[in-house]
Amino acid sequence: MTRLELGDELTIVTAAETRERLVPYRKAGTGLELDLSAVSDVDTAGLQLLLAARREGVVLTDPSPVVRDLLDFTRLSAELR
Repeated sequence: MTRLELGDELTIVTAAETRERLVPYRKAGTGLELDLSAVSDVDTAGLQLLLAARREGVVLTDPSPVVRDLLDFTRLSAELR
């Protein structure tokens, strides 16, 4: 399994670029784990990216407090962990 740390921003400004960054790892078929510990800004575009990644079997780990707060607020904590 490949572990990939996301940067500090997961917003509409970076979501498309982040999605493209994940493509080669998903195509490799070896499994992908996203480290969310460094994410300091996330919006609904970022949340949508995380939901799509999770549906594709990507494992989400170490959510930062910002990510954890958004997941709690949207009641998606259990679904994304």
